[in-house]
Amino acid sequence: MDWGTDLWDQYDGIDKHTQSGLDLADRYVKFVRERTEIEQNYAKQLRNLSKKYLKRGSKEEQECGFTNHQSFQDIVNELNDYAGQRELIAENMMTGICVELTKYLQDLKQERKTYLADAKKAQQNLEISFKQLENTKRRFAKEWGEAEKATQQAEKIENDTNAVKADVEKVHTHTD
Repeated sequence: MDWGTDLWDQYDGIDKHTQSGLDLADRYVKFVRERTEIEQNYAKQLRNLSKKYLKRGSKEEQECGFTNHQSFQDIVNELNDYAGQRELIAENMMTGICVELTKYLQDLKQERKTYLADAKKAQQNLEISFKQLENTKRRFAKEWGEAEKATQQAEKIENDTNAVKADVEKVHTHTD
């Protein structure tokens, strides 16, 4: 594992990872919405079925105290209650999951957008800094070479017995 390449500059990886998470959450919201529609349709069908059979039949059957007729009416009433529970589940899923998660996703998307813009700006600043560093490095290398050349000339003149004192002093003033 290389510190510079594996642990730094993971902008693209973070971008893909966070987008993948947001996409999954969007898919989940769609899934819950579709399930909510199914729950609502199921509840509606159960209600219609219970209405169809609730207190149906002749007046004598409705007033009949036989347990089998009463049991059937109790089953139909329970089915109606069950339809109400399915409606409540659908409503809770819509408000508790879809609405809340959609709001949260919007906040996350905005926050992600801000962070990615900040990261892009930081990356641009880093590139500018690297360019400035490279320019400074080149300028330093050039000046270092000139200083080395001047030092060599000074040593050459100092070691030359035929050099005039004025030449030696002239070289020293250029190297200082």
